[in-house]
Amino acid sequence: MPKAYKAEAMVEVQIIQGSKVIDISEIQESIKTYKDDTLKDILKKVKISPIRNSQNMAKIEVEGTSPQIAKENLEKAVEIINKKLFPQKVEELKKKYTIRLNSINQTISDVSSKNNIIYDPSKMVDLLTEKEQIQKWLQDPKFVILATDIQASSKPVRPKPLLYTLIGFITGIFLGIFVALVLEAIKSRKVN
Repeated sequence: MPKAYKAEAMVEVQIIQGSKVIDISEIQESIKTYKDDTLKDILKKVKISPIRNSQNMAKIEVEGTSPQIAKENLEKAVEIINKKLFPQKVEELKKKYTIRLNSINQTISDVSSKNNIIYDPSKMVDLLTEKEQIQKWLQDPKFVILATDIQASSKPVRPKPLLYTLIGFITGIFLGIFVALVLEAIKSRKVN
């Protein structure tokens, strides 16, 4: 059995307008149902799970044949999630955020051109922050970003020779007892 090493990192799901761009369960489902054969090998090794008490953080784990390959697989997995899994969702969000951006620009234009409009400065700051977030996302659409460095295991996570030996030993004992009982039952039937 070939050795397998694990790489893991924390990822942050992008938030715009106070809501997540995508839900972690959507990512999990898309990874399971992804059709492209060239990328399926990497995705079948990906495990992504939400972090308790966090709305937008998740832990992503990927395996590889060496620590370096495990790290590279994790980087590829994040890239696949951001660029390949959700092309239709990217287009939907681009349309939605472009409309919102136009609305923000119109509001800012109205406030700055008409001196008699009273507008709360904190709301203006919120609009400018939202505008910046949307522009940044539209330039480089991403669903998740690495929140921590990638950590790779120095020891293989599979195979576990001691565990497999123990399981084989115990199975052998039970199989031996079973065969002995069957043989004894056959002998006692022949005698009767």
